[in-house]
Amino acid sequence: MKVTVMYRNNWFGGDGWTYYPKTIKISDLCPICQQPRGKPYSYNFCEDGQWFTVDKWHNPCGHLDKYGDCLREANEILERRK
Repeated sequence: MKVTVMYRNNWFGGDGWTYYPKTIKISDLCPICQQPRGKPYSYNFCEDGQWFTVDKWHNPCGHLDKYGDCLREANEILERRK
């Protein structure tokens, strides 16, 4: 599934000052139990005076998807395709 999540470089060892919405492709199945993920919907929020729109979803299985984990999953999917 295609989702837009917030990228923050401090999740990957950076200084924490680089952040922006990033559209990625992840599996439509929960990585923990392999049940279907929830349907994404747009979420608007303000950070440091700037407005951003990302996707949120609630997995029916109850497992929580963190954006950092989703970014890692998207990178793994890209690496497998090479």
